[in-house]
Amino acid sequence: MKLDKARASKNLKAILEKVHTDADLELLSEYRKLYKKEINLFRRSWAAAWLFMYYDRKEIPSLSSLREKKSFKEETPSTDVEVNLSEEESKRLFFSIGKNRHLFPREIIAFICSKTSVPREDIGSIRILDNYSFVQVRDTRADEIIEALNGLKFRGRTLTVNYAKPKIAEAD
Repeated sequence: MKLDKARASKNLKAILEKVHTDADLELLSEYRKLYKKEINLFRRSWAAAWLFMYYDRKEIPSLSSLREKKSFKEETPSTDVEVNLSEEESKRLFFSIGKNRHLFPREIIAFICSKTSVPREDIGSIRILDNYSFVQVRDTRADEIIEALNGLKFRGRTLTVNYAKPKIAEAD
């Protein structure tokens, strides 16, 4: 059988898209650890190529079909749509993790939703900076989020979650 490079390239892009949008990162991390433990460093690329070849010959996913399908972790809410909360009904929370840990907004949302009873609709805009992030949440849920997440381990570090300091207005 001959390699269809265009189709294989499309499949590879679909796999990477799925990793960034749908993957359960904790489960994927466990698979990654097992993969690294069981497969010699010099054979890993061969094993990955074989797995990709197997996948490529079995199915042909498209990026749009991947977005339409539900994640295999169905309890994780959709994180694609940003919820707009008004300033009057929301609070900004400080999270002590940022871009330096390769963090994405969907991961913060999934983390909040998995550790609390807060629905996706109560989480607003998320601003991720290099070392920390700001998350807008409905003011009635802020204390619950702080209490549940402050001090938990996330991405290998203990989180600090608290109310963000108010923005300082620039002097004229």
